[in-house]
Amino acid sequence: MVYSVPKPSKSVFDEVAIADFGPFQIAVLTNTTLVNKPIFSAQVTVPQRQYQSQGWLIYDGRVMTALEGLTLGSVFSEDSPFKPIQRMAPALPVSFEVQSSQPLPTQVSTQASFTCELQDTDFPFHNIFRQICPRFVRVYPFGKTTALSTTLSAQVKQLLADEALFIKNNYARLKQIPFYKTHFEL
Repeated sequence: MVYSVPKPSKSVFDEVAIADFGPFQIAVLTNTTLVNKPIFSAQVTVPQRQYQSQGWLIYDGRVMTALEGLTLGSVFSEDSPFKPIQRMAPALPVSFEVQSSQPLPTQVSTQASFTCELQDTDFPFHNIFRQICPRFVRVYPFGKTTALSTTLSAQVKQLLADEALFIKNNYARLKQIPFYKTHFEL
């Protein structure tokens, strides 16, 4: 017997995925929906995470600007027999673009693949980030009861505290993994 999961008419993003890139963080609204996946001859309902393509770039605990065009990369080649993992996670590359009215701090703009300034526009500073890997990612509940900047600022602080605790509790093991050894200078 095949069970189907009713699809909601509108996707509600009730969580926020925050990714740390070292000098800055990004926050993107996300949710989990149930989808049917064929496994052998049966249909199995599994959770699947979805991300909004827009979000925010945070630097020094402050929301600096909005980002758009978020795409998730893959560590597998197109010829790989394995399906790519479509989620935001450490070491999985992401790409996005930022347009702002002020130039981004140097620590952020040096991470961009391309940066330019277009005259006579409302948002003249353009930065394109391609295939950059977050070093730590967490998903938090996202409430609508407080101001956006207050919520994101508190959640970024929580992410950085969670990251420090993760490194402290797993230091010996992380030191053996090249990705963590390089990105956290262990």
